[in-house]
Amino acid sequence: MDLFSQPKPTVDPATLQQLKAQVADLLNLDSETTISINQIQCREPGCPPVETAIIILTQPIQQYKIHKAISDISTADLVKAVQEN
Repeated sequence: MDLFSQPKPTVDPATLQQLKAQVADLLNLDSETTISINQIQCREPGCPPVETAIIILTQPIQQYKIHKAISDISTADLVKAVQEN
């Protein structure tokens, strides 16, 4: 038993693709632009338990964070994250 490893949350590939498509539409990105979406778990004090990081590899790089699991993110959450950035 490995006491130091944490189970990696599984994300439905279809949900991930749908979220990437929503991000591309919202930001008017072309199909060549790389979008990276990662769900991160944090167990440190003051840190949200789950956070989704969205990174768009443009020049300059765009980064958005949403304090929800990928499967819980709505279009409204994306719009809010983009507007706050």
